Amino acid sequence: MTCAACRWLAAACLPAAIAGCTLPVAPPSRPSDKTVAPAVPLHPARPITAATKPGTVTLIQLDRFFPLQQTSSALIYDVRPGISYHLGHIPGAISWPKSQFDAQLASREPEMRSATTAKRPVILYCSDLSCPDSIKVATRLTALGHSLAILEGGYAAWKTAELPTE
Repeated sequence: MTCAACRWLAAACLPAAIAGCTLPVAPPSRPSDKTVAPAVPLHPARPITAATKPGTVTLIQLDRFFPLQQTSSALIYDVRPGISYHLGHIPGAISWPKSQFDAQLASREPEMRSATTAKRPVILYCSDLSCPDSIKVATRLTALGHSLAILEGGYAAWKTAELPTE
């Protein structure tokens, strides 16, 4: 089951994903299908630093994500299923499948605190614009007080740009 914002993103941006979606993150009005909007508001892409307000989620576009990834200046989590990670992932990304969230949380929290202290943003990515896993994991992490970003377009955007994978 996906939230209204995820369905809206998929419907509005997926056809434009290759060209680069520049639509707003949230639907312009409250969904009429009585679904609940995400527990955490998503903010459009903006500078991602550890100084962002704790408990917030931002979107980061590929052109801003790439330099962070290339310089190991971000803590990157791949929240896709483990098999997807093993078939290919963004170099430097750590596998943290949504299905393993509870099991790995205790070991991941020190990594995130360390990254925040070092002013390294925490960035999640999923398969593509229609994948709800990054929003679900982000919602749970922000409820714990963590600030993070979601890679807009996920692994599909990375592959479409023909960037290297591991």
